[in-house]
This record gives sequence, structure tokens and C-alpha cells, in this order.
Amino acid sequence: MKLNEHRKEVIPALSRGLDVLDLLAAAECDLGFVEIARRLEIPKPSLLRILRTLTHKGFIVRNEATKKYRLGLKIIRIGNTVLGRIELRNLAREAMMELSRCTRETVELSTLDRDQLILIDQIESPEGIRLYQHIGSAYPYFHANAVGKVYLAYMNPEKRRKVLEKIGLPKITDYTITEMEKLEEDLEGVKARGYAFEDQELRLGLRRVASPIFDRENKVIGCLSVAGPIFRIDHRRRDEIGEMVRLRARELSERIGAEV
Repeated sequence: MKLNEHRKEVIPALSRGLDVLDLLAAAECDLGFVEIARRLEIPKPSLLRILRTLTHKGFIVRNEATKKYRLGLKIIRIGNTVLGRIELRNLAREAMMELSRCTRETVELSTLDRDQLILIDQIESPEGIRLYQHIGSAYPYFHANAVGKVYLAYMNPEKRRKVLEKIGLPKITDYTITEMEKLEEDLEGVKARGYAFEDQELRLGLRRVASPIFDRENKVIGCLSVAGPIFRIDHRRRDEIGEMVRLRARELSERIGAEV
């Protein structure tokens, strides 16, 4: 795409808003309206709307005493989230490669972001028939996949109730658990074994096992999982892989500082 075509794709107001964030991030002190307008050469009426929008969304904060602006806590939260994912990916990579070598199935690393299960890293199976998902994609339905079950099992009961009330227990396949009592039994098994499994509950022909990664406060910050077709992962191999995943996830948790 040529430069002028790139420019056609740019949203001017959004571009200026990002320029404001860049400026405040680089500034050594809070900046006032006039100073921001002077440095960025943004028309004052446009800048006023941009600053009000960024303030409303929590990306910047206006000091009412000085009338100056600085970055808000939302930017810090986003930055910490990105850094945390990068650190977790780097830390887990060796364990993922080992699981890939041992199982020859797809190995996944995921995390929870505002009640969404996000895939942040993946090593594809070398086999011809294999599972593939785009990094950054979300796992649907907590109750119907192993990753979601891990988070549900270790979630605060009140929060778990709210999450399940929000999404329900819809039937995805004939194997999906749709009764709360059966799901609670399954989640108790997750904590007892140290890993969750998914037997065609989200997608026919697919099995997945997953185990939690804990932080220093013994909170689940990530999930290590292995997935593949049922003709390669029978019930016996499912449990063998589950134990391998559990051990690797435990080692990662210990390296982070969790008491597991």
C-alpha cells in the first residue's frame, strides 16, 4: 500500500489522541492545555474534545488545581497487562517446547483478561491433523473447555456464580455439561487432579487438558494446555498428558514464587 493510501486509512482524531498519550508519556511533568496544543499543533477545539474523551475513558487525568494533564491508571493497567503476558510467555516457552516434543500435540498458553480467556502463545503440533487458533483469540464458554474449567475451579465462588449467570451453560455439543450440579462435580475433580480435561464438549473430535499457573499470591495467572484429536488422545493418553501438563505448570508456578 502506498503512503497516500495509508493516510486515507488513518482516523485523524484517533491519531491525534494517540499523539497526546505519547506526549504525556514522554513528559517529565504534567502538561497544560496550551502547552499540549503548542507542541502537537492541534487546533484547540479539537484538542479540547480529545482531552475530554481521554479523561472520560480514564486514559488521562486532569489535576483540577493546576488544570494540567497526566497519564491515568488505565494506561498503567494496560501496560502492566502487556508486560505480564510477555514475561509469562518468556517464562513458559521452555516448558511448552518440552510438552510439544513429548506429546507431539498443540501446546497452548492462555491468561484471563477481564473475564475473557485469551490465547497468548501456542506451539502447533507437527502432525498433519492438528488444532490451530490465532494468538490473541478468546476461548468461548468457560464451562465447555478445559482452560475455562481451570479458572472456574479456582475462582472465588461468588465471582464464579456471576460469571456463569452471565454466560449460562449452553449446550455446544452433545458432550457439553449443561447442569450446574455436574459442573460443580467436574470442578471439584479439577482441583483434586490438578488439571482439567475437555472431551468433545466444545468441538467434536477434540480433547484438551489444562493446568493452572499460579503467581506469588497463589492466584491463577495463566493456564498451560495441550489439545489434539480424539483418535490420538484416548482416555489413557489424556490422563498421561494431563499429568505432564500439571507437572510443567507446577514448575512454572514455583519459579514465579507460588507455594504449590
